[in-house]
Amino acid sequence: MGDFTAKMALQTAALRSLKRPVESLTPADLPALIEGLRPMLNTFLGAARAKAVLEALTAHPEMR
Repeated sequence: MGDFTAKMALQTAALRSLKRPVESLTPADLPALIEGLRPMLNTFLGAARAKAVLEALTAHPEMR
């Protein structure tokens, strides 16, 4: 994913999952945001790669 696509994916997931723009999210919102990214990542990366990326984000918070 390029920078623009990644930013748009985050913005879309924040608005759909949390009903707020990404700029207003707190660290406590990250688990819901990560889950909100799942459908888009499945489409862009495929289910197996998306699962690996989401697991890495969950396991390694410093990557966020």
